[in-house]
Amino acid sequence: MDDKTLEAAKILDVKEDEIQKFTMIDPFNNNKLEGFICRRSDHRYGALVIFRINGKETIQIVWATPKLHYPFDKSGVYNWPDMKDICFWEKLDGTNILSYRYYIDEKEFVTFKTRLTPIVQDGKFAPFYSLWKEMLNEKEWIMKLINQNSAFNLSFELFGSRNPITIKYSSPLDVCLLFGVDSITRFIVPPSKLNLTPETRLPQRYYLSPITNPTDVYNNFRQEMSNTNNQSEYLLIEGMVMYASVVGDPSWRMFKCKPEEVEKIHWTAGGSIPRVSLFNTGINTFESYDDPTIDNFIELLREEYPPELIIKNTLKINKIWEQVLQRMNLVKMVNDVWELAKKEGFDVTKDKNGTMRFMSKYFDRNIMSKVGGLILKQAGLLKDKEKKHEK
Repeated sequence: MDDKTLEAAKILDVKEDEIQKFTMIDPFNNNKLEGFICRRSDHRYGALVIFRINGKETIQIVWATPKLHYPFDKSGVYNWPDMKDICFWEKLDGTNILSYRYYIDEKEFVTFKTRLTPIVQDGKFAPFYSLWKEMLNEKEWIMKLINQNSAFNLSFELFGSRNPITIKYSSPLDVCLLFGVDSITRFIVPPSKLNLTPETRLPQRYYLSPITNPTDVYNNFRQEMSNTNNQSEYLLIEGMVMYASVVGDPSWRMFKCKPEEVEKIHWTAGGSIPRVSLFNTGINTFESYDDPTIDNFIELLREEYPPELIIKNTLKINKIWEQVLQRMNLVKMVNDVWELAKKEGFDVTKDKNGTMRFMSKYFDRNIMSKVGGLILKQAGLLKDKEKKHEK
């Protein structure tokens, strides 16, 4: 183990096996970054220690999107801090993108990362760099917002039918601001505490004041979300994030709040991990690895579940992983052929039948309904969910 590994672990106060070395080109600025990324499932989740930029030695720490936890322990007992204020914001179902800054000879560069990668990149299955560049070009408010909040790394959600996970959105691709992370102190602030532009897109917001019984409030929101989801054959809301302003703590605390049908937590070794949780984690594996394996999948599961529970669900995990691979391979094949169709002049929004005839040359007839569904959803022509977001 080299000295840099030991130094990075010491800086973040984690074990050496909780960090991973990286060397990557930042495509937004064409700089070569070298350092370590942290996998500890707390406020250090995804944090970076950059040791070298373009071959020049440096030490720069990047605080990222923290790992969110539930406000109850393994026995189901709630453990609330002494709170002054709380509010709830909708938890969007997409890919987390964090803006951050690094410096070369006092010159500032802005770039972006996903949760467990140091820089947003295009992968074999998921073109996150291309999707994010598209949003940066289309939505000028993103960079304006970043420039107006220079003290913060900003956490965004990239979501829509072109980046599908569980929730089906009618918009092909969209972005919302989630919160800010103080780049020095790592303190969290909700979006309402940031310097917003008039165009800033935000998730649905729910304010609560004054604080009564936080457990009742929390569970009432869980029930309301369940009632909403029960009105449709599709999941309409994945969950919420609860922000708490805590007495004596300058940083806001964040807690996950999800309806039971989205994620049922089984704390005991005799439980069964829900299929939706396994499938979502499988999809998320492709955000963190270019060509992931089942070992990478299990590595992410270990962040949420104890080893004995994972062992008991081995057969289920293997089956779900095969289903995830089939889906991701199909999506990749469809998108590759769709690109060919576009180069041939086909536009599915203007000539759906012609586009599908072209696509049918490359796929068996028995899966063309799936192929068509993927294309139409990504083009925003199948509207499973109408969702409004705050401006």
